[in-house]
Amino acid sequence: MAIDVYLQIDGIKGESADSSHQGWIEVNSAHWGVVQPRSATASTGGGHTAERCEHRTLSLTKLADLASPILMQTCSMGKTIPKAKLEFMRADGNGKPVKYYEVELENVLIANIEQQVSEGSILHDSIGFRFSKVKWKYSQQKIGGGAGGNTAGGWDLACNKCA
Repeated sequence: MAIDVYLQIDGIKGESADSSHQGWIEVNSAHWGVVQPRSATASTGGGHTAERCEHRTLSLTKLADLASPILMQTCSMGKTIPKAKLEFMRADGNGKPVKYYEVELENVLIANIEQQVSEGSILHDSIGFRFSKVKWKYSQQKIGGGAGGNTAGGWDLACNKCA
C-alpha cells in the first residue's frame, strides 16, 4: 500500500492486517472537499454573501477485497450505513505509525462504486460516499515525536450547522 489510510464501515469487513486496523479497508487514494457557492443575492456593500455549503462526494480508491461485493450490494440497495471512519497514519521519528488525521461520517450512503482493471494491474474499486454529518480531527506531531495538540471541526448537513 502506497499510503497508510484505513477505512472502517459499520457492518462491512475489509482485509487490513495492520495491528491497529485489523478488518478495516486499506485505501489507496482519497479526495473530498467543501464548496461555498455564491449566493444569488449580493450584500448592500457589493460583496459576496454565503449560501448553504455543498459537501462534495468523498471519493476513495482501493484494491478489490472482501468488502467489494458487499459495497456493491449496499450501493445497489441504497442502504444507509450508520457510521464510517477514515484514519490517516504516518511514521513518527522511530518509524512507529501514528494517527495524524481522522474523518468520521454518519448516515453514510454509497453514492457510487465502480470496478476497473487494466493490463499489468489487479482489480480496484472507486467508491463515492455521501453523508449527513462529518467530523474532522487533526493531531499535530512534534518534531521529536509525540503529540503536539490537535484541532477538530465538523458539520451537520441535515441541520446546516457545526457538529
